[in-house]
Amino acid sequence: MLLVHPVRFFELLPRIPDIRAPALFLIFSGVPAAIVWLLLWGLYPAPVALVVPLPLSFLLAGLYHLGVLGGRHGYVVTWRVLAYPLGFYLPFAAVPLLGPLWAAYSGLVLMPLGLAEVHEIGRPRAVLFCAAVGVVVGAAYYFVSVA
Repeated sequence: MLLVHPVRFFELLPRIPDIRAPALFLIFSGVPAAIVWLLLWGLYPAPVALVVPLPLSFLLAGLYHLGVLGGRHGYVVTWRVLAYPLGFYLPFAAVPLLGPLWAAYSGLVLMPLGLAEVHEIGRPRAVLFCAAVGVVVGAAYYFVSVA
């Protein structure tokens, strides 16, 4: 439903501070991601796809939550908004052309829609802040990969 009707998905997303369902979704979406990484890039990146998404999601949610301060809900609900697009992105991250395209779609379409809908903030504010987070994360990725 997230891919076909993202606004409806985020309208129906529970606004409760419960981490169980999104955490399980991230853990289980790491399995197909690990298989794709194993097939395309070998043995060493595959375990990273299983372990890194959950802790990384907590860090990214902290960045996104800065943009919705003053919104209707707290950090855990922001994390819930982030967990589902991130989980769908994980298997595509290993594919050379689809990875960056799906990251842009998740970060510039799904995340702003989710943050605006769930936290009841303006969509322009959500889009601008998500673009800023995308620039920061993209720059960090670039400098880490070059170094």
